[in-house]
Amino acid sequence: MIGKKKTKRNPWAWVPTLYYAEGIPYIIVMTVSVIMYKRLGISNTDIALYTSWLYLPWVIKPLWSPIVDILKTKRFWIITMELIIGAGLAGVALTIPVPNFFQYTLAFFWLLAFSSATHDIAADGFYMIGLSEHQQAYFVGIRSTFYRLAMITGQGLLIILAGYFESTTGLPTVDITVYSAPNAVEQHVNIDSLSFTPQEGELRIIAEPTKLEISTENLKQSKIDSIINIAKEWNGNHGFTDYVKPKTHLNKAGVEVADVKQLSALEQFIKDTFGVEK
Repeated sequence: MIGKKKTKRNPWAWVPTLYYAEGIPYIIVMTVSVIMYKRLGISNTDIALYTSWLYLPWVIKPLWSPIVDILKTKRFWIITMELIIGAGLAGVALTIPVPNFFQYTLAFFWLLAFSSATHDIAADGFYMIGLSEHQQAYFVGIRSTFYRLAMITGQGLLIILAGYFESTTGLPTVDITVYSAPNAVEQHVNIDSLSFTPQEGELRIIAEPTKLEISTENLKQSKIDSIINIAKEWNGNHGFTDYVKPKTHLNKAGVEVADVKQLSALEQFIKDTFGVEK
């Protein structure tokens, strides 16, 4: 009985696409996520803290690489991880509009990170067993080139595309002219006196007045905080943002004051040692 002769596919048919697919999720997790969170209004502190941990799966991937080598085949792991990566990207896109988008999208980014790290293990293993030593040496530059092209696509073309959609979709922009002068007339806004009536037509942003003149004189911190709190409360009451009313209590004089969070010993030490000098 004559057995079938095994045929090998031309490495050009799978090496470039394999390593291009390896680089896309990595750059999305490590770079695109930072830009996305910044555009969505997340603070620099939270972005630095939470996105820096996303690199952890690539650091510890040798811990589960033996499992990838023992169980199933490299082809199975590659296809499975690519399907999970696709599901993770869809999860990020679908959870951006929800209220707690930061927590949900971060969970999907973790899924992408572990799936991408596992995909790297399987892809490198498949590269080693699918090519001869001569072919491995020949395609080193090819796989590196397409991996770098994935980097350019992720942090270049994808960002440009996202910026294009951001600037060409959504509500039209509204221009507000702001002047500063040392002797500008100070105005006070009474929230209760503001009344807005719904207008017909397409949804749009309305600014009134379109020209503002502000003073360059220093304001007291209490007044600045008061203005910010009024704006937050107004936006929260009208459903523009999630406004949580600060907890208050009555002091000994019977005056309602805001609760102040008590710092732990470690937090107090960090604040005293590394805090900004006043």
